[in-house]
Amino acid sequence: MSNSSLKSKKFFAYLISEIGWKILIFYVVWEYGKQIDHYAFMVLITMIVTSGFIQIGYIIGQAALDKYTHIATTALTKDDTPPPKKVSKKREDSPLGSDIDDFDGSL
Repeated sequence: MSNSSLKSKKFFAYLISEIGWKILIFYVVWEYGKQIDHYAFMVLITMIVTSGFIQIGYIIGQAALDKYTHIATTALTKDDTPPPKKVSKKREDSPLGSDIDDFDGSL
């Protein structure tokens, strides 16, 4: 692959969102410390679950994109190869030695 993930705009967007989620989670833990009440706990769990969904969605999306590009690349390389030449076979029992492919079935 000629493109690395460091050149991808999608990767940078994903990276920024992940850093943002980590900062928010750290802030909630830092702010409440040892006395996390019910509201802060639910917000923290919501942020963790959302971050997990974003990570899973990005990974699945990248896997699907990689599979699609691999299939497209394979299809394009197969189109570049010329088709095999047709080899005609001679009839051995025919007195004229005509090609089998020339016979249309009519007498």
